[in-house]
Amino acid sequence: MSSVAQTPPPVLAPLLSYLHALKTERADLGELSRLLTESAVTLEDLKGYLHFEDDCYRRNLVAENPWFNLLVLCWKSGQRSPIHDHAHSVCAFKVLTGVCSETVYAFSPCGQVVPVQTTDLPAGKIVASHDSETHQVSNLQPAGTNLVTLHIYSPPLKTMRVFSLTGKSGGEWLAPEHKAIGA
Repeated sequence: MSSVAQTPPPVLAPLLSYLHALKTERADLGELSRLLTESAVTLEDLKGYLHFEDDCYRRNLVAENPWFNLLVLCWKSGQRSPIHDHAHSVCAFKVLTGVCSETVYAFSPCGQVVPVQTTDLPAGKIVASHDSETHQVSNLQPAGTNLVTLHIYSPPLKTMRVFSLTGKSGGEWLAPEHKAIGA
């Protein structure tokens, strides 16, 4: 497991207090949503975690233990996650800057995924999902427009099922490695 090279900002203390208290079960999705909604965390607070990559979105580790990962995800224009579920984890995230396009999927009678709805979420909006709920997160804004989201996975998301619109099953996918800052 990666080590965290810097101390998380104090504004995340209520959220981290709840997460570090988890000892035997995953976080409650409603509580994560509440804590993210109440959080006044800003880009300035997380400036040490704002690192982007050219080829895909970047997962920057803020804090973790066996029951959670707290990550800052940085997305350049055109970057998107695969269509995926969350296996046995809950996921909640807050849009910190930019516009996040979340596409929610359902399963057709033959088992293929079909898009149900795409919602553009501005800064401050919260997304919460778990287990087999299937979605894709994207930055579909014009070139030069970045998206930054603060994600919590509980327990840490190590693998997930991925899906394709072509009808081919993507199978299981290992979550991309997150990067500890300064490590």
